[in-house]
Amino acid sequence: MVFLLIGQSNMEGVPKPEAQDKTENPRVKVLAYDNCSGIGRTYNEWYTASPPLHSCGAGVGPGDYFARTLAEAYPTANIWLVPNAINGVDIDFFRKGVRSSRRGEFRIPPDNHWNGAYEWVIERARLGQEKGTIRGIIFHQGESDSGQAVWLDKVAGMVSDLRTDLGLGEVPFLAGELLYSGCCSGHNTVVNQIPGRIPNSFVISASGLAAMDQYHFDLAGQRTLGKRYGDKMIEALGD
Repeated sequence: MVFLLIGQSNMEGVPKPEAQDKTENPRVKVLAYDNCSGIGRTYNEWYTASPPLHSCGAGVGPGDYFARTLAEAYPTANIWLVPNAINGVDIDFFRKGVRSSRRGEFRIPPDNHWNGAYEWVIERARLGQEKGTIRGIIFHQGESDSGQAVWLDKVAGMVSDLRTDLGLGEVPFLAGELLYSGCCSGHNTVVNQIPGRIPNSFVISASGLAAMDQYHFDLAGQRTLGKRYGDKMIEALGD
């Protein structure tokens, strides 16, 4: 079971892990996000998953407890995670054939040669498809596009292109709400329009989750958010 993880900093995860977050399951693997000598990972190689799933200095994100929840629900399955979040980026980074006006502000691993992140996601997703079937996409992004109604159309286009180019059919697409207590809670009115715009899509509630600053979920919040993603994916898959 292969899953794509796409978004910005809350998908990467900011809070640093504690001992319980570092427990590994040999059935859960992650495709290395970058060359991270400090944690012994080489870009585009597979490793047993533990935080950080994304950039070398990231923390716990929803992917960690999403994977734990799935591994528990599917005790004979191997879970393959393909992380593709970039801290701070706008949605244009993930759109096919689009170069973000902010492209120069951010680095796409491993050597920043990509015009945008869409092609990068596709390359890594195809490595995932060598291991199994992509069963779903989890997504957390929007702080950099907060309040922009056009964001919804851009997300819908991204999902349609990914499903088409990777031959995914209508695999579940799960999008998370932004912090209720933070800078961008007003954008949740746009996030919650996703199920009416994208087939087989679902919104993951951020209700009751605490913050570490105006943008980011704290450690307890990320654990709960990840479990909510996992529970909804299990429900969406229905198998």
